[in-house]
Amino acid sequence: MLSKISFFNRGIFIQSIRNVGWIAIIYFLGLLFALPIHILMMYIDENWFSYYHSKHLFAVSSGIQFLLMFIIPILLAVFLFRYMQVKLSADYIHSLPLKRESLFHQHVFVGASIIIVPVVAIAIIIALLQPAFSIDLFSMKQIIEWTLWTIIIDLFFYFGTVFVGMFTGMSVLQGIFAYILFLFPAGMIVLFTLNLKYFLYGFAYDYYLSQKLENLVPFIRVTQLISRPFQPLEISIYIVLIVVFYGVSIWLYKKRHIETATDAIAFRSLQPVFKYGFTFCVMLVGGLYFGEMQGDIRWTIFGYIFASLIGYFIAEMILEKTWRVFARWKGYVGYSLVIIAIGLLLKADITGYEKRIPSLADIERAYFGDSIYYFENNEEGISPFFYQKENIENIYLFHQQLIKDRPKVSFQNDDRDLRNVVIGYDLKNGKRIVRSYTVPVEPYKNFYAAIVESKEYKQNYYPLLRVHRFDDILQVSISSSGKMIQLRDRKQIDSFLTTVQQELENETFESLIDARGYQWGDIEVLWADNKRMNIPWKKSYDRLDEWLKENHLLDKARMTANDVRYTLVIENKEKKPVYEWQKEMIVQEGSGWKITDKEQIEQCLRASSWEENADYIVAFFYENGSIDIQAFRNDQIPPFILEHFR
Repeated sequence: MLSKISFFNRGIFIQSIRNVGWIAIIYFLGLLFALPIHILMMYIDENWFSYYHSKHLFAVSSGIQFLLMFIIPILLAVFLFRYMQVKLSADYIHSLPLKRESLFHQHVFVGASIIIVPVVAIAIIIALLQPAFSIDLFSMKQIIEWTLWTIIIDLFFYFGTVFVGMFTGMSVLQGIFAYILFLFPAGMIVLFTLNLKYFLYGFAYDYYLSQKLENLVPFIRVTQLISRPFQPLEISIYIVLIVVFYGVSIWLYKKRHIETATDAIAFRSLQPVFKYGFTFCVMLVGGLYFGEMQGDIRWTIFGYIFASLIGYFIAEMILEKTWRVFARWKGYVGYSLVIIAIGLLLKADITGYEKRIPSLADIERAYFGDSIYYFENNEEGISPFFYQKENIENIYLFHQQLIKDRPKVSFQNDDRDLRNVVIGYDLKNGKRIVRSYTVPVEPYKNFYAAIVESKEYKQNYYPLLRVHRFDDILQVSISSSGKMIQLRDRKQIDSFLTTVQQELENETFESLIDARGYQWGDIEVLWADNKRMNIPWKKSYDRLDEWLKENHLLDKARMTANDVRYTLVIENKEKKPVYEWQKEMIVQEGSGWKITDKEQIEQCLRASSWEENADYIVAFFYENGSIDIQAFRNDQIPPFILEHFR
């Protein structure tokens, strides 16, 4: 009778060591190579050693360390509890005169020991190695910190895998479920958030996806330990989760039936959860794929239907362990009805999300841009918020019009006619409202112009407009197509930057909104404190060209007609993108118009860009033998070219 209440069985212990002892050896040897041996290699290589400044053990062979963390504990739990997943071993072990708690505790103890002992042994070796070879890289505090963190991370992965093992009767699924568990919180947030944009107009999915989701993925968070150590709260959360995994696992172990070995899901009551949960996840992936690829709600719905069917029947096959499951379609009908109801509720916007807009009086400042990035990240020199009442009202009116019109867009639209619009409000009560839209430019040109042509927008967009003195600027570099000049003369710098500011202040909506390569090059401003600022040198900046001409610098700053031997213009009948045109294709085409007139060449230089689906391709044959292939946007084609090809 004593054996029935024994908490230790020597035979079980020895058998467990035989089954998984090799994992302890692999883990020890892996850590031995990653840390002590690698530290010795660093010590021998004096050059490498002298430049090693990291004060964290995780930085030494980090790739090997992290790989061991992500594999060894999970592999250990799968092999250690494999006896539950095989009918013969499950029947045999559970027939022994041992309580289930005793069996569980013995296996858990063996697994925890296999994790802890190699880590502690390596820590001792490192602690002894440093004074023996006069190595002073890591303090005792850092070694202890590495030991504790590694053990906690390993135990977290280990107990998490033990936990999911209680739900399945298949070792392969235990390993798969373990990795899914550690990715699940962040993965579901990403999937659900990305799909929600198809149902809620204006939903700013990227705003919610920028909320430090990597903290929810242990695999990612662990790799950040070198630069971002664990905080006490994080350590506490991992310890609490280890305890929870342990407690729930033993409770499930006592309730689990022996005969569920080899079953995909060990608890019959959870089989519908697995089936419909798996179907739902696959459905979200399918809808997202077709929605992103085609940009059409009809394709998105097709993706939901197609992927959910596949997911449903795959789940059935896993549960039934046969492919003959297609007669079990009634469950899918019920699932479909529930999903349709949820979809209709989302589309009906019962919460009023789509039309929710704050009162003008409650807005402290407004945000307007084509990306959520600057709404969340404050960078030096960038100030994307609007404080002036007139501009806030213009953004507000634009927002109201978008809510009213709900313009439809798809990938069939020409990309240049579509813009991302992010509108955000910081309210006086501390709350934030943010919306994101894809908008065709032309119908809303007046709304755009009222905002982007404002002085406040330009000062936000171009930090140079907020600079009033140029005394501490060392030089200005002007570069374009392999040419570059540097201004160091104080008068030239003042005059040039004043001209640049005038160009920026007078820039039109069309020039501001256009990002398709109408640039000569870049302007870089360098301050005495090594601060730098880059400004695009756009082809619409006529005053800059005049300034460069007056100072006899134009030919040195950019390519002009004097650098071009001749230009070849070809009709792009097949609408091939610019990047597909090669020199050989230009020559073989044969039907191009050769232009040698310098004035016409200069016009071609000014009008050319990297337009993708242009009617005309233009190749510049330079005096130095190089060739530059560009294109004309349809509304920028020089009149003399249209006249020639008419």
